[in-house]
Amino acid sequence: MISVAGGVYAERCQYPAWNQIYGSGLRAAIAVSSVSSAVRLTAYVPREWMADVESTLASFGVSGDLRASEHPMTFEYLHAFYRKTSPEPPPKPYPELSVQDEVVLRFGMMEGDAHVTGDRVVYDPQSQNASFYSNGSTAGSLAMIVGGWELPGTAAAHAKRRSEGKPESLMPDEGTLLNAIVALRDLPQPPQIVLVKDGLGGLTVFQGDQPVKIPSYAAESFFRIGSGDVTAVAFAHAWGELHWDPVAAADYAARCTAHFVEGPRLPLPRAVEVSSRKPSTARRGEIRIVGLGDFEQQTLVLMTRDWLSYLGGIVKHVTFGLDDLGSSIHEGVDLLLVGSRCTEWELEGAARVGLQPTVVFWPSSRADSSRRHFPDAVVARDYATALYHVMRSPER
Repeated sequence: MISVAGGVYAERCQYPAWNQIYGSGLRAAIAVSSVSSAVRLTAYVPREWMADVESTLASFGVSGDLRASEHPMTFEYLHAFYRKTSPEPPPKPYPELSVQDEVVLRFGMMEGDAHVTGDRVVYDPQSQNASFYSNGSTAGSLAMIVGGWELPGTAAAHAKRRSEGKPESLMPDEGTLLNAIVALRDLPQPPQIVLVKDGLGGLTVFQGDQPVKIPSYAAESFFRIGSGDVTAVAFAHAWGELHWDPVAAADYAARCTAHFVEGPRLPLPRAVEVSSRKPSTARRGEIRIVGLGDFEQQTLVLMTRDWLSYLGGIVKHVTFGLDDLGSSIHEGVDLLLVGSRCTEWELEGAARVGLQPTVVFWPSSRADSSRRHFPDAVVARDYATALYHVMRSPER
């Protein structure tokens, strides 16, 4: 059995279209229902959503310890990498929730907190300054799972980057990351295991002296919203319920994450169902971007340059149209951004002069027709999926 403590929130995304009630707690409880003998969700739930949430839990065989709240909250996304707005927390925190079980997954929440007692506990704080033990929670063994900038001790480095005018990055540099891990281990009650998510499906496991890198696994598409929740609960199941070694549990979690982002797909697959997934290779070389289209497309090209830099890429050339490409076309193009009003004739012309990109992003119902001109390219109508395929490619 596993208990999950986490939020229930609305999620809305424009590209791709998404309007659902999930949040970390509800998503994780549904996800693990396929592989755990019993699942319980402890959460604050807005009163107006209560009946729907109870019905959803029942359909997956999940029991609920749900406390009614008066503050429905919505996270708004433009695309799966860009959260436009986050809701404001209630002016006063709700009374603390209480969870006691052998295996517990605890997420940080907006409305309040959960006091947990468990033998094996996984903690995803979802913020930089949260502490597992500050509210009296206890764990026989504690695993902490975080994004790179959520590690305690990275705030000063993040502030310094901003003051120096450096661009935002998905992950801190290796030195900052290792210093944060050392500081975490020096705490009076450090976690025994720390997992750091790389934002694209991979993990680094810190246990003992040597970190172990878990690769991201190849996925055809990339729906990132909620992927970290799936990573956390898959690890909690494998390490907490099945007592797997932390590295093996993290590897299973990475495979489950790749399974999820292709949909999004819930609940979790069993280990045998994802055993054949191939790792993906991280982008190492410089990136070339070409845009075909009008002013709006040129704006997208510049924004894409910033996003790929944020994801750790090194963008070498940004080109607007074929006329600016010149002889460098034969050096290879990693990403072709096609405007929504671009014509087949323009694509045919691009192919005729030798343009053969690795990834094509074309947010059009005609996107699949571009395969005639670029047969070896990954063609994506979804922006986050296009960025993902530029930064990760399947191992051959």
